[in-house]
Amino acid sequence: MKNLTKICLFLIILLAFGLRVYQLNTVPPSLDWDEVDVGYNAFTIANYGHDEWGKAFPLTFQSFGDYKSPVHIYLTALVVKLLGLSDFAVRLPMALVGTLSVLMIFFLARELFKNDYIGIIAALVLAVSPYSLQFSRFNHEGVVAVFVFMLALYLFLKGIRLKNWLLPLGFICFGITLITYHPPKIVTPIFLVLLIAIYFKELLKVKKLFVIGLLGLGLVCGLFFLDPNLSGLARSAQTSIPDSYYMQQPIYAETHNLLLAKVKVDSDRYLSHFSLNYLFIHGDQIARHSTQLVGEFYIIDLFWLLIGVISLIKLKNKSTLVVFSWALLAPLPASITGGIGEAPHAARAILMMGSWHLIIAFGLYSFIILLKRPILKKVVLLSIGLIYLFLVVTYLRGYYTVYPIKQAIEWQYGVAKAAQYVKDHPHQYQRVFVTAERSQPYIFFLYTLKVPLPEYLDNVTLNQDSHKSSNLVSIFWFNHTQYNFGNWDPIESMPDPNVLYILTPSEYDGLRHKTDFEIKDLIKYPSGVEAFFLVSKK
Repeated sequence: MKNLTKICLFLIILLAFGLRVYQLNTVPPSLDWDEVDVGYNAFTIANYGHDEWGKAFPLTFQSFGDYKSPVHIYLTALVVKLLGLSDFAVRLPMALVGTLSVLMIFFLARELFKNDYIGIIAALVLAVSPYSLQFSRFNHEGVVAVFVFMLALYLFLKGIRLKNWLLPLGFICFGITLITYHPPKIVTPIFLVLLIAIYFKELLKVKKLFVIGLLGLGLVCGLFFLDPNLSGLARSAQTSIPDSYYMQQPIYAETHNLLLAKVKVDSDRYLSHFSLNYLFIHGDQIARHSTQLVGEFYIIDLFWLLIGVISLIKLKNKSTLVVFSWALLAPLPASITGGIGEAPHAARAILMMGSWHLIIAFGLYSFIILLKRPILKKVVLLSIGLIYLFLVVTYLRGYYTVYPIKQAIEWQYGVAKAAQYVKDHPHQYQRVFVTAERSQPYIFFLYTLKVPLPEYLDNVTLNQDSHKSSNLVSIFWFNHTQYNFGNWDPIESMPDPNVLYILTPSEYDGLRHKTDFEIKDLIKYPSGVEAFFLVSKK
């Protein structure tokens, strides 16, 4: 690399890191239940070598019955071991991996297009991308999946070119994508078959390395036999669309063909990922996946995306096939999995990240080289830079000011604060009753109180009622205090100075003996709306 390229890349990486760690522990406004679960399991792995269910160094984490992939949890465990358990430590691993993805896309673009400038543009586009920033700033396994996928492709391509050991390492990394997150289980096998077909002649020239790579891939896939939960079937069962929904569609009424109805619905779900509203205006409908103030990409990216598609088609080489295959396969998991109304879905289609940024970068570069006059080129580049600066600043302003206030409830805001109140008042209450109106409240208390795993496992009673899916734990003891989660009638709550009730506003208003209670603490959302009442006897 030339010195100027190195300086530019260093500055871009510095920018990417800064954007991903600034106010990381406070924006988004709180850790959601999945992040807290990852944090507590990282804590138990780091200190006790077991997950919250008592399983030693598992290949999948049972969690809330969704059997989370292991890679991001073990990465988090390393950071927690070094820094201790905190909101910042839980989110830092994905911020670091998100930053490394910016570096990775530079090398991948350079390998695909043999051009440093395209690599620099791709790195910069990804560094400030709303899609990447959103997911890199909380603990989501999709960030690891994107990085490992790009690394695998880079090693494969470079191994093919150099005819060395990087090729089998690329196959192994493709195998690792399968245990990073559920969507690669669908995308990676299809993409890898296409990749082998595209480079089949080159692979025949390095048969030994090719075979070693396939064996390495097979060894990684062997982990699925050791732990079948790696398949993701449990999560798929939780989010699958029932046949009854397909049978309600007009096409089924006309044809009485369930397969045809599924194809029609899933095709519509797939195409929804190409809508202007999703890509460039409002983004994902799930607030944790998007600020909903801008799209997954900036509006100006639409222009470069169109130019990029046309330019890649004109290029007519294997890089075109690789990038298009990746980009078009990426929305597939979100199309055939997920609940009703959950498409487009930025998380399940997260492998759009990287592939689409490469197309955008190629389009922007193709546009720039059309400008022959130096003065015109400088003016246009300055204008594009100013437009991006305006769009990025606008996005960041919304992300740091509007988003935390508007979407706090989507991050289960307030539950951890309630747990912190109990932690700050040790031995004051013999029993704590916690509302089950927020999913899995128990995990927030385990996380905040840093409950030692042996003590928790010896003193936990699992929930056996119909609400088990949203609240797995009924009772646990810690430091001579009994914590109860949703297993009482809040209306009949009896005032007792040794008992603390943590209630939603509606539950507090419905207390039969409300006048006998005193509000010990009132937790409000950043908007000022009441979130939880912490009450005990006057």
